[in-house]
Amino acid sequence: MSSSAVISRNEAYPVTVGYCTLFCDRFRASAVKVINEETTVNSGSIFTSSGLRALRLELSGRIYNENSPLDLLFRLSNEIQGQTFTIEYKGLIFSDCVMQKYEVTDSGKGWTEGSFTLLTHSAVREVTP
Repeated sequence: MSSSAVISRNEAYPVTVGYCTLFCDRFRASAVKVINEETTVNSGSIFTSSGLRALRLELSGRIYNENSPLDLLFRLSNEIQGQTFTIEYKGLIFSDCVMQKYEVTDSGKGWTEGSFTLLTHSAVREVTP
């Protein structure tokens, strides 16, 4: 008698952020539309204008240390100064990203725990084969 089992694994997905590769365990994207509302003469309300805020991407996972954690910190401190870059996550491309925030924690085990918050105004695209 033969049987088979389906095993589902959620492996960390490698994402290049600037110069380093983050093995991403958690990814979150959020966007907000700002709407201006005005009161009318007869106490109603209307929308007078609206606009999209930047798309916020939050990624966290592990960065395997090729060099010292201090080298990673040095490079990240330079990248947060305003360099833009493109990232790809599971078939989606986010371009013109700017790093808003990063957090790194040296695990002492050969990797660094890392999280990044990135902002972009560019439209999300799909990877074309």
